[in-house]
Parts: sequence; C-alpha cells; structure tokens
Amino acid sequence: MRLNLLRRSIVAAAAVAVAGAGLVAIPSALAGDAAAATCTSSSTVKKTLIVDYGFQKAVAPQTAQSGTATYSLSVSTSSIGNPYVQGIWDIPPTELKDVKPTVKVKAFTLIGGILGGGGAFDKLINEQVIDPANVKQDGRSWKINHTGWAVYSGQALTAEFSYKLPASIMAGKQLQSGGAAFQATPKPPLGYLEFPNLTACTTVRAPNAGEAITGSLDSAGLGSSEGQLSSTGSLADLVPAIIGGAIGG
Repeated sequence: MRLNLLRRSIVAAAAVAVAGAGLVAIPSALAGDAAAATCTSSSTVKKTLIVDYGFQKAVAPQTAQSGTATYSLSVSTSSIGNPYVQGIWDIPPTELKDVKPTVKVKAFTLIGGILGGGGAFDKLINEQVIDPANVKQDGRSWKINHTGWAVYSGQALTAEFSYKLPASIMAGKQLQSGGAAFQATPKPPLGYLEFPNLTACTTVRAPNAGEAITGSLDSAGLGSSEGQLSSTGSLADLVPAIIGGAIGG
C-alpha cells in the first residue's frame, strides 16, 4: 500500500512539473498509438519519364515473431512501351541487413503461358525463385540481376525479398526498411533509379498457436524453413492489382 501511495505521489508531482513548464503530458497508451501510426506497410512513387511508371514497396502490416518478413518491390507501367528491368536492390531494416533473403520474382510473360501448355491466357505470371548464389549483398542492400524482365502495361513485375527474423527480435518491434533501387532500360529515360523513401514497415507480433508449432518444428529441423501460417494470404498476389489501380487513376 505504501508503495502504491508513493508511486501515485511521484506521478502527481511529475504531472504538476509538466504543467508548470507549459507542456502537455501524453498518456502512454496514446503515445503507443502515435508510434504505431508511423509504421506504414507500403509506399508508392509515380514517375513520368516519357512513359508513366509506378514503383511500390510493401510488407504485411504484422509479422510473427521468428517468422518471415517479405518485402515486395514492384515496377509497373500504364503506358505503351515495355521497359526491361535488369536489377533490383532492396534495403532491408537495419536489424535484417545481414540476413540473406530468399527472393522470388513474379513476371508477366506471354511466352510462359503459351509454352507452358495452358494456352495464351493461362499461366501468364511466371514465378521464379532466384538461385541463392545470385542474391548478393551490396553495401546495405541485397540485389538481384537479370538480362531483362519485361514489364507490360497493367502487369506489375514483383520481386519478393523474404527475410527470416532472428529470435532476438521480440514482439512489438517495428521493422522499418530502407529504400530501393532499380536498373532498367531504355536508358534514358530510365537507367539506375534510387528511391530512398520507398520504404515499408511491419510490426512484429507474438506468434499464434499454429505459427508457434511451425516454429518449434523449424527449430527441430522438421518444418518448412520459410513457411509461416497467416490469415492474411500472400501480399504479393495483391501488389499488381494495388499498383495497377494506383497508376490507372
């Protein structure tokens, strides 16, 4: 009881001191909400360089502790003329800068649909898991290169950089990424483009029961190294529609 009274006295004295200084005390709950509001899960940059281009970076708003954070980088166009992307650089959060990501690229391809046996209107989105040997660290970023992924009007090219969260990152931590960069032709108007403000943030949450079991299996070498149970679905499946809508109007 004495401890409670002492604690109340200290709080009251602090409130008086703040008021006397002409400051406004912010309740801790509201301060937490304000901090959470700064953790934005996606950002988009539009550029008109003869042709209209859109660049987006996105991540799920929440990621399970010891799970996998997937940052999706997309390039799209709503104009005629198909640019080709030869390089993509992702700058992860500082906490993940030394965690080598697995990378998957989703690209629209007519050839893939026709040669894949599904006809001209089936299997047009080709998914390619990049060989780990071709995912290279470049300063603070991780990069992938290609002879040229074509970007078609209304069809975004998406690269998913998936980082396994170290066990030291606890629930409540906000993982704010750095920006991104792209190498594309024709040059000009494209070339090497840096976007330091193309960022995305996810908040680490406690794992649910299924994720906790999956994590335990992973630790024992019995589970999937990249599997993460989630009710949100695949973020990358939504990115082309989101960015297509953003550029289209």
